[in-house]
Amino acid sequence: MAESDAELMRRIQAGNAEALERLMERHGRLLRVHLERYVDASTAQDLQQELWLRVWQRAEQWEGRGSVVGWLLAIATNLALNALRSRRRADSLDALMEDEEWEAAASLFEASTPAPEDEAIWRERLERVMALIDQMPGDKQTVLRLARLQEKTLPQIAAQLGIPVGTVKSRLHHAMRWLAEHMEDEL
Repeated sequence: MAESDAELMRRIQAGNAEALERLMERHGRLLRVHLERYVDASTAQDLQQELWLRVWQRAEQWEGRGSVVGWLLAIATNLALNALRSRRRADSLDALMEDEEWEAAASLFEASTPAPEDEAIWRERLERVMALIDQMPGDKQTVLRLARLQEKTLPQIAAQLGIPVGTVKSRLHHAMRWLAEHMEDEL
């Protein structure tokens, strides 16, 4: 007679790797199909490996309430949604980075060290850029300072300011565009 999912989970919680293998054999296909509803097959495979690692490392989080399959599907769904969020953030940042005005303004914030003979020019240019930033409208200035000078991520900025990530991206885009336009006049 086959062990129930709950029995397998109790054995996994006790550190039994064979029980994990049996659970993987039993529900692997279902979880893979579920993940592929959200992400491509390759990503689903990676997420499924992550799922089983989490089950092994965090087995004690299953408290015996509800079905094991429901718990596994919830983990799979969370992993897939996190992967989608990460991809969307990366895609929107890539699109933002392709903007020519963004590139021109962003180059001013690169952390390269100038050659000694160029240091005075670099320092003067940086002072002029910082003066321009001080003239920038407040909401855009705040986001620009957090993103480029304090090197915070868009989600960190959103959390700090209590605004959506989309608003942060929009303000940052407009701040960089404003800076690029005003740099033409100043520099």
